[in-house]
Amino acid sequence: MKSKNVLKTTLIAAAVAGAGMTAPMVANAEVSASLGASSFYLWRGQDVSNSAGVIHGSLDYGHESGLYAGIWGSSEGALSTVGGEYDVYAGFAGEAGGLSYDVSYISYIYPGIDQGIGEAGDFILGLGMSGFSLTYYASYANDDDGDKAFGDFTYVTLGYAYDKFGFLVGQTINDADDTDYTHIDLSYSPIENLAFTLSKVVDSDDLADVTDDQDPLFHVSYSFVF
Repeated sequence: MKSKNVLKTTLIAAAVAGAGMTAPMVANAEVSASLGASSFYLWRGQDVSNSAGVIHGSLDYGHESGLYAGIWGSSEGALSTVGGEYDVYAGFAGEAGGLSYDVSYISYIYPGIDQGIGEAGDFILGLGMSGFSLTYYASYANDDDGDKAFGDFTYVTLGYAYDKFGFLVGQTINDADDTDYTHIDLSYSPIENLAFTLSKVVDSDDLADVTDDQDPLFHVSYSFVF
């Protein structure tokens, strides 16, 4: 999951483009790309690459109407380090009366475990105003019977950004009992495209993937945007 984080949606919106790249360009449309490296794969307060460094990049298409789409790839995957990870996403973003909004869907693709496009993803709603941001992720994935299930896994973030600093609280809210946890991220970006993040799990249920007695994570990421 494109885990670049003061709002994952914002990172998603800056990461994707796709199928229409070979089509004639429309007026007021824009194509962008990024290439970057991170000290490890930081995702929802977790080190999901086992401290392995990560190379990542994206190709994105956006239109002034607010529609956008793209693809993001990583040398390490959140579910499998074999074959990396590819995320395909599309959405609509805009602003009204000082309130920014972003509605999107992202599909997570893991070649190492034969998980293809559309098999697992999130529907995402992001809102922002005056430096504050609120984002809600609801899973949409195949269940054990191969049928699509909505909202079995959810994730909510509340963030605030000021100048070069960012603060984010993220919480998982899952159907499975005793699996939720809460993390806090503090970030600092001294120059454009360079970010330092300190992430700490501050509360966890007994069966959560992480525990609140784990050491804080220090994450560094740098990217080029073309």
